[in-house]
Amino acid sequence: MSKKAVYLLGIVFTILLGTWLYIIYCCDCYNVLNNNIDTKETIEKESIDLTNSNSVEINKGFGFKGKELDFNCSDNFLFNKSNFNLLLPISDSINLGISKLKEQLGKTSSKFHIKGFYTSDEVNNSIFPNLGLARANGIKNYLVEQGIPEGKLELFGELNENDPVFRNDTIFNAASFEWLEVDENEASTENWSVVKNQINADPLVLYFNTGQATIELSEGDKQKIATIVDYLNHVKDSKIIIEGHTDNVVGPRNTNLFYSEERANFAKKYFITNGISEEKMEAYGRGSTKPIADNNTNVGRAKNRRTEVTIK
Repeated sequence: MSKKAVYLLGIVFTILLGTWLYIIYCCDCYNVLNNNIDTKETIEKESIDLTNSNSVEINKGFGFKGKELDFNCSDNFLFNKSNFNLLLPISDSINLGISKLKEQLGKTSSKFHIKGFYTSDEVNNSIFPNLGLARANGIKNYLVEQGIPEGKLELFGELNENDPVFRNDTIFNAASFEWLEVDENEASTENWSVVKNQINADPLVLYFNTGQATIELSEGDKQKIATIVDYLNHVKDSKIIIEGHTDNVVGPRNTNLFYSEERANFAKKYFITNGISEEKMEAYGRGSTKPIADNNTNVGRAKNRRTEVTIK
């Protein structure tokens, strides 16, 4: 074979090798690039879905509809999964709606319903019967801070597996809102004096050890707390009294008083972290002066080491 033929075959081989290498490597790069572009578009689309009022998933924002005022925005109050603390800051669009709501509520007898949602796979670590009610209470506290009268707000909690949407443990659509028209001549359906008497006749009694970080609450305790909070929301200038008690074997009277005050103040701080206003609570230590059981027995002493919550 001549040198010229060998030379031509070398050129052909080089071209074929280059084509093959291009297909193997450069096309893969192209595919990776395309995949990255697709991923970016998907992320951007999901981001748009979180703020677009026309989104199928995220479409229940903060809003209300009434005779005098309609308002709606795509933003809603946000929470972390299994948590009842509002994620801050609150969006400007929500704050705009709150200002309009405040103005209108001041003109009418209407009320504003806040319904907090929770899902079955969330853990309720609040003092409320369910996480939805705890979230509604958190939203209520923010509205009150913005100047909305507490008595104008009604709170509800509801198990809802459909509306809440999670993104990286942040829950969207955690609440819904409703404007309720009320006849100014309509009498209140709740007799709050009866509620107060019922609570004080059968007060909330808490038992916990010194140094505990949390208080164990039964479902009955949580229901009672929900009733107390409802009373505080509706009765102007109302407060609760938190009284700490001890048995009679801790030590001198002043030592018993110290431990009872610590017990009462711990309960107060625990309530504050769960969204009950500090201004609505008074805490006192009563020492061993008010036993409810026999201090000569272990069972009796355990019952006397308690904290009682009543309505003032």
